[in-house]
This record gives sequence, structure tokens and C-alpha cells, in this order.
Amino acid sequence: MRRVAGVLMLGALAGTAHAADPGITDREIKIGEVLPLTGPVSFAGEAHYLGTKVALAEANATGGVAGRKVVAVTEDDGYVPARAFQAAQKLLAEGVFAVTGTSGTSHLNAMMPLFIEQKVLTIVSINPAEQAYNPVKKNIFVIGTDYGNALYAVVKYAVEKLGKKDARFGVIYQDDDFGANNLLGYQRAVKDFGLKNVLEIPYKRGQKDFSAEMLRVQNENVGFIASGGIIAENVAIFKEAKKLGLKDLRVGTVWTAHLPIVQQLSGEAGDGYYTADYMSDLSDADAAPFVEVAKKYLSADEMKKVNRYTMASYSGASILIQSMRACEKDLTRDCVIGQLESGKKFSVNGATAPFGFSPSKHFSDSPVRVLQNDFKNARFVRVPE
Repeated sequence: MRRVAGVLMLGALAGTAHAADPGITDREIKIGEVLPLTGPVSFAGEAHYLGTKVALAEANATGGVAGRKVVAVTEDDGYVPARAFQAAQKLLAEGVFAVTGTSGTSHLNAMMPLFIEQKVLTIVSINPAEQAYNPVKKNIFVIGTDYGNALYAVVKYAVEKLGKKDARFGVIYQDDDFGANNLLGYQRAVKDFGLKNVLEIPYKRGQKDFSAEMLRVQNENVGFIASGGIIAENVAIFKEAKKLGLKDLRVGTVWTAHLPIVQQLSGEAGDGYYTADYMSDLSDADAAPFVEVAKKYLSADEMKKVNRYTMASYSGASILIQSMRACEKDLTRDCVIGQLESGKKFSVNGATAPFGFSPSKHFSDSPVRVLQNDFKNARFVRVPE
């Protein structure tokens, strides 16, 4: 278990807020996170943890909320759904005002009934799964867009900007909830643009060898492959394409490939791949305010771990803090929920475009940006729209 807190405050405690809901004491407001700090996607959990750390440090340095320091208690689920549920039980038993870390798709699905039953204010920023916002749950808010929307965006770009309208298309996707969302987005693009869909290849989580899959891509003369992988899967696909000499093949992914680790592991084999994200790239001018805040509160070693998941978690914690501050005279979950669904746009230092919610829409449905891997310069460049 980790405990994150910003700078201690010296000012007097505000007397207007009250501990009507769990997680509030005279001195602090406690929020919880369940993250994969170990396991195959620990890079995402570690980065998310740092984003929350930045948001809380920033808030506490400027007075906290209602005279209280905001702290986070983080539990590691090892990217195992059963452990995620146990971690959520532990957080709720300890008492947290809100939850801002919800791990992966299957993990969130395991925890969600508990959050709904106990009416825990939940901000989903690490994994915008459709199950969390459709239908609307009164206490759950989701930042981002659907994986399917991201994959749809890169296929659309291939059709409209890369001249692939008459090419042969295919998709390789993980055989789980994550992969199902990717597949739906791909199939929607195929239908909308009247594309020639020649391959739909599922794979099991943890698969490492994609030589057979990519041989099928070669044999079917695929011109654009949608890769619904996470880390190692995308890397393997890029390397197999290079090994087979598929120079004319273009690959599009979702934001799980908008990461330095994918860029580094794939090397020159991944140069030029496309990815779609609702978060800015750290090299974007838009993201400069966020980067400056992060540098203020993180060490040089921690900054090396910052990525798009850091910006996502910062966004979630930031809007929670903004909404809690608007409720300082009535610091309850109901008041904060009212602020979140008020329709106002929240700004989060350029980490992503301003966004908001409404009573009938607890999903930010943030606009997607298509990026291209620039391996030589170690960055992702936004493509012309």
C-alpha cells in the first residue's frame, strides 16, 4: 500500500465542511486508487500513481480542500481482477471519499458493482471502458474515449489521408473485454467506409509470438492492419512486419502504443506506426503547462516514468479537486457529483482538451488525436487533420 500526500498546510482548518461521507477527517480527505503497480502493465500503474501525486501536491500547496490536506491510498492489484476486487474492499473498509484509480477493463468490471452498491464517487481515467458509462451510473465518471473510437480514428485516417480506401484491411485483437472494444471500433469503420475486411485475428492475453498471424497478413496482401495490442504484442507485430519485409503495410493502434516503452522496444521496426489518443503528447506545446507542474513536484527519476497515463490520472484527480473545492461549504459526495455533472468545462493544464459532463452523460467523450511515431526524435507527432 502506498500513501501519497502533498505539502502539509500551515493554515487553519476550515470549519464549514463536515465528515458526512467516508474519507473525511478534521485534517484530511482520503481518496483511493487500485493500480497495477506490479505485473505486465506496471508502467501504466506507476505513471498513473505519479499523476495523482502531482495533482495532490499542487492542490495541497495552495491550501488543499476546505482546510484539509488531500491524500491518496494506493493498492496494487498486480493486474489481476480478483486482486483488484480485494483491493477495492480494503479501500472501502478503510474509508475513502472517492476512487480515482481503477486498473484495467476486467479489473474495473470486477470492482464496479461494489462501487455502485456503496455509492463511492469514482473517476475512471486509466481505462475508459464503455461498461463504466453506458448506461450512466450516478457515482461514476469516465474521462477519455472508447478504445473502439480510437481504432476507428486511425482506420479513418488511413482511408482519408493515406489513400488506403481500396486496400485490404485486417485487425489483430486481444481475446478479452479490451480486445472486444477494439474489434467493435474496427468493424464500425469497415462498415462506414465500405472497406475490404480480409482478416480478424484474435489472440490470447500474454501471447508473445505473432509470426503466424503476420504471415497471414502477408499472404492476404493486407495494406493496413489495426493492432489492438497493449505493449509486447504491438512490438512483436512491428518486428514481424519488418522481418517479412512488409514495407507497404501501415499499422494503426490505440493509445496503449502511445508510450515511450513501445517506441523504444520496437526500435526502427516501429518507426512511423500510427496511434490515437485523447491525451496530448508530452512534446506538444499544449502539454507544456502540465510538464512544468510535473517537474515542480516530481524528481528527475520520476519524470522518466511520466507518460500519457500520468496526464490521464492528473486530469482525473484535478477535476475531483476542482469539484471538491466548489463544495467546501457542503463537502459531500452528492455535492461533488453535482459539480461534476453541471456541464462546465474543466481545464487540466493541457494534459487533454477541456471537458465536462452532464446528468445524462458521465463520459467526457474526448476528441481523438492521431499521432505518428517519430522514432528518430523519440516523440509522437500529431498528424495533419
